[in-house]
Amino acid sequence: MSRLLVQGLAGLALIAVFWSVSWLHLDPVGRHSFFGLWLGYILVVDAVVLWRRGESLLTRNPAGFVLMFVASAPLWWAFEGINQLTDNWHYLGVSHYSFLQYGLLATWNFSIVIPGVFETAELLSAFGVIRRFRHGPKLRLPGPTLVAISAFGVLMIPSMALWPRFVFPVAWMSLFLIVDPVNLALGRPSIASDLRRGDWGNVAALALGALVCGWFWEMWNFRALPKWEYTIPYLGFARVFEMPVLGYLGYLPFGLEVYAGYHFLAGWFNRLGTTSILVIEQPAGEPANRAT
Repeated sequence: MSRLLVQGLAGLALIAVFWSVSWLHLDPVGRHSFFGLWLGYILVVDAVVLWRRGESLLTRNPAGFVLMFVASAPLWWAFEGINQLTDNWHYLGVSHYSFLQYGLLATWNFSIVIPGVFETAELLSAFGVIRRFRHGPKLRLPGPTLVAISAFGVLMIPSMALWPRFVFPVAWMSLFLIVDPVNLALGRPSIASDLRRGDWGNVAALALGALVCGWFWEMWNFRALPKWEYTIPYLGFARVFEMPVLGYLGYLPFGLEVYAGYHFLAGWFNRLGTTSILVIEQPAGEPANRAT
């Protein structure tokens, strides 16, 4: 039996088991199903990419694949910190956990964010969805402009503390604006460097990949316990699952934040952070920028 088939079937089995026990509240497994469910999703998507391309994130860069899980938890904890300012979401069904238990379980669950988004971005690329975005307008983005962008991102943090009811949407842009120019300055992969070349492929793949993941996050969360709910000023209407419909727009810039955050953190691990981990479909005659 081929690796692709084994991996795909294993992923589907994980989804079937952990989705069922989560929504049926078959505890104690049901209360701890989030990671297993998303690991299944990641394995299935990776297998489909492998089938389409002959390679995938897991087969092409095993160390980077593991590092995605490692980097994901601190990245999402940063968003949990921002949520202390905006109070846009809260968790139900976690009161019986001790402080240590909650921290460990949350960290374990947060580790799937980056892998989920990156795998989905490559899936969209593998089916040609991103091809049309590879050639777009080139943005100059000189050094002083990038410094101003990063400074603006920094200013967003205290603004959320001072005016959370009005400024809360910038939670899904601030870290990207801060970190992406830093990545460029440090010679790491960045969206700014892509846009200077007129390559909007990563922007499209990451934004759409995060949106697809957002749909599954919200769907699988809907009947789960523990779960999260939203308290969003002015925009808390027309909910799709627990998320107000306009809230899904936040997933688009979130995909860029995931990319910037990963390469900022991975950059401290030697060469793993110096080459883009993603392979977005290349135009004819252009070599893929593959991580090794």
